Amino acid sequence: MPISEAQLTANRANAQHCTGPRSPEGKARSSQNARRHGLTAQTTVMTDEDRLHHDDFCNRMMADLAPVGSLETFHATSVAEEAWRLHNARAQCNNIVAIGHFDGSATEYLDEHPEIQTAITAAQVVRDRAKTLELISLYEQRIHRSFQKHYAQLRKLQTERKAKDAEDLDKARRLSQLAKLQHLPYSPAHDGFVFSNAEIDHHTDIFHRLELATEMNTPYRRHVNLWELPKSIPDLPKAA
Repeated sequence: MPISEAQLTANRANAQHCTGPRSPEGKARSSQNARRHGLTAQTTVMTDEDRLHHDDFCNRMMADLAPVGSLETFHATSVAEEAWRLHNARAQCNNIVAIGHFDGSATEYLDEHPEIQTAITAAQVVRDRAKTLELISLYEQRIHRSFQKHYAQLRKLQTERKAKDAEDLDKARRLSQLAKLQHLPYSPAHDGFVFSNAEIDHHTDIFHRLELATEMNTPYRRHVNLWELPKSIPDLPKAA
């Protein structure tokens, strides 16, 4: 239903009064209302101090998780965010218990030993705020389940990726050796590999040295001059 001209005029007049915070303190608080999270690019509301702690925590966890690609990054980001929420939930529980030392609950036990006073005050707060603490506990359990789900999915993706990378690298090693036996240049990209020739040569060197360490059999020694491998990477393996 369209509004009247009079109502429209009134709305415009009211809007002139909504100019946001004017004091330095209000403007400082308002400045925190539109910050984008560095990992997710989503807008979040957080003080500068909390954001520094949050970003440092999440960035260090992302470095530990070492995701590759957008899908792994999504799950790794979720793991870091859920871990941060777990920290917050636990801090909230501790803060609620600490309220008793500020809201007057502790004054009933001022004559008691300080440790007894602290214990009784905490028990009283837990008793009086049991519902709130129960809700936080449920919230924490849900966060932990989400954390485990994303962590398990991330590890599954990384295990599959690393297995495929190892398989592809070994295929590239064999094709590179074949090209060298045929005195031909080898282009990994031509076969759909993302590895450089230097990476393939390094893998080849490790492969042959491991064979030397574990397979000291004559047929293998005839195929490759193993005694030269520890000194340098062979340019051309010796044929049988």
